[in-house]
Amino acid sequence: MYHGHVYFPLRFAEQAETLRQKILSERKDILEVFPLVQRLVGPHKMPMFEIHFANKESGIVEWLEQERGDMSVLIHPVTGGEETLDHTVRAIWLGRELGVFEDTLSS
Repeated sequence: MYHGHVYFPLRFAEQAETLRQKILSERKDILEVFPLVQRLVGPHKMPMFEIHFANKESGIVEWLEQERGDMSVLIHPVTGGEETLDHTVRAIWLGRELGVFEDTLSS
């Protein structure tokens, strides 16, 4: 299982929602697409929306790279119990690497 977090400044909320809708309509391999979160939450340093998918080999990483525009995307595995490693060492960034607030994650 993987999570993707698409980050956006509030002034790009409309662009983020457009991408979210495009994911919903075009990417049947995405298991879940969550609404925009227009505030800081958890380890995330910017507003974002989250997607869940089973396999990063499905072409989703390349698709997100092509479609993300100026937004940064964090892709990380969900290994269970090692959130810090999942969000840092095991993570892939598309666009500018924003980092996460590691002190909010379990190790």
